Amino acid sequence: MNHIKLLKNNDKRNLDDVEWIGGLVEFLLGNCPDSIHLPRGHQPKMSLKKAEAIVWYLQEHFPVLPDNIEFCHNCGDPYDSYGDGLYWETKGRHYCGSCMYLVPENYDRGKR
Repeated sequence: MNHIKLLKNNDKRNLDDVEWIGGLVEFLLGNCPDSIHLPRGHQPKMSLKKAEAIVWYLQEHFPVLPDNIEFCHNCGDPYDSYGDGLYWETKGRHYCGSCMYLVPENYDRGKR
């Protein structure tokens, strides 16, 4: 019963998927929100690549995180691939809408 009350009072319940995953990544990078208190030495502090690997694992193996959230190869920001960005298949890289200018216009056509 107390758990339901906590969820109801959660001021972050209106975040979208990108914001939720971005918050998880920030936590894994070592940026703990003020509202969370962990004992000394228990805060994760990992590289962006390791944090992205954990998000990928949760997306692929648990129905917890949506798998349409990708990380931009250039800036590292998460974005919703259903409405933004592109995947450069021959390079195996994702680019958000802000960094798409880095990808050539005919990026996967006319392979040589």
